[in-house]
Amino acid sequence: MSQAAAQQPSRKKTVLSLLVLLALTCIIVFIFKDHWAEITTALAQLSVWQVLAVLAVGLSYPLLEGCVAWVIVRSRLPQFKLWQGLDVGWCGTFGNVVTLGAGAVPVQLYYLHKAGLSLGPGAGLMTLEYVFHKTTVLLYATVMLLLQHRWLAANTTGVMRYLPMAYAVVAVIIVALVLLCVSPLVQNLARWLLGFLPKTEKWQQRRSDWLEQLEVLGTESRRLLADKPRCLKIFALQALKLFGLFCLPYLCIRFMGLSPLGFWQVQLLTSLMLFVSNALPNVAGMGSIETAFLLVFGSFLEQGEVMSVLMLYRIASYYVVFAASAVGFFIAQRHLTQMEPPKEA
Repeated sequence: MSQAAAQQPSRKKTVLSLLVLLALTCIIVFIFKDHWAEITTALAQLSVWQVLAVLAVGLSYPLLEGCVAWVIVRSRLPQFKLWQGLDVGWCGTFGNVVTLGAGAVPVQLYYLHKAGLSLGPGAGLMTLEYVFHKTTVLLYATVMLLLQHRWLAANTTGVMRYLPMAYAVVAVIIVALVLLCVSPLVQNLARWLLGFLPKTEKWQQRRSDWLEQLEVLGTESRRLLADKPRCLKIFALQALKLFGLFCLPYLCIRFMGLSPLGFWQVQLLTSLMLFVSNALPNVAGMGSIETAFLLVFGSFLEQGEVMSVLMLYRIASYYVVFAASAVGFFIAQRHLTQMEPPKEA
């Protein structure tokens, strides 16, 4: 894998991405303009402690992502520290936004490479972290749906029309990724399919790179999945991360006094919201969440109420998290200049 695969976001690209983020935010504000009075009234009801509680829960997501990275990378670098895992988490969050969703892994690979992990194993481990995340999203939503499907079916019709398609799309992607990681048969099928690429120099170079990545992914997945206790820790951290994220809408609703929805009902709705968002296009993490949130919660809240909850939810889970990740990213760069690279196991 080439050195170019691991890189920091350029200053020009960062500025461009921030301008795109600002433009998208202005579009959202414009869409909400007819309900702005309701939104500001709902937000004004919050106390300082309530706001801090919501923001703290939102910040738990990237911190737990860092913990997951720490557990995974230690399978290769036993001396990898927790604060380094947190650095990787911040780099992923920052890179995802400033590269408009395309650069989370390259930014993380840059850090891991500087920390002493080769690019190939690093890419394999970060891909596996993504697979663990998606698998946990699937399992969480499935369990919530199995336990509360009767309540959902009795109280809404809109969501159910979109849920089967979204569920199928995300489930197929997750199953394909898992099989690509663990099944020699699927890996051989992928190699065979790559043989049909055009016989030009450009495509053959891509084929060579993809075959190399496929080999590394298979090696790292077998290595990691053989460590069952480590896999259980990863799943537990992923589930805790999602649990905190799914608590956010409940806290927003309760603090604003908007709806009698119960805690586990909101857990179900938020898990379905995230699930549906995975089947929708997004730019730097924006667009799909907002659409899915309005679709799912719109059956249970008035339009002004759902927009108020969405506004606070996105402030806590996206804007504040991105601002914190910018600080975390630059702290991570300072750490790179101060530490000695550990050796791979």
